[in-house]
Amino acid sequence: MKKVKVILLISVVLFLYAYPGFAGEQTPERGVIAKTEVDLKQQIVRIRGYEGVSPLNLFIEPGTVVIWLNQYQGRIKITFLSKKVTLACKSPINFFINGQGVFESNAVEFGAVASLCLVECGSFDYVIERSPADASARSEGFRFEGRIVVKKK
Repeated sequence: MKKVKVILLISVVLFLYAYPGFAGEQTPERGVIAKTEVDLKQQIVRIRGYEGVSPLNLFIEPGTVVIWLNQYQGRIKITFLSKKVTLACKSPINFFINGQGVFESNAVEFGAVASLCLVECGSFDYVIERSPADASARSEGFRFEGRIVVKKK
């Protein structure tokens, strides 16, 4: 457990270090933008496999970094669903925009993180599942649907 906390702390520090001052650059083809003068906050989502996800639903302010920490012994995948995230801070960690134009994570190993800084207000549904590479007969039922609501104060 101590190792996981150290990995998480290092990941958060590296993530925050990657955003010194936010250059204000925009890359519309990827739907990712870096904002200037954003006070970054973070929210950690712990994925414990069949034991559940905590918290699954989030209510956050724009500029909050959501960090999904995989505490499950296998690899997981996070995919956004119904509403496309069209605006996020620059350089999401372990996420890419898939063929449908939505954010999807790479396979997130045990003890690793995926993170995304959301700056657009709205409601965003997402799913956490076992990574297809780890799928087996036992993977049935391993699907958690969550929602992130981004609202200004």
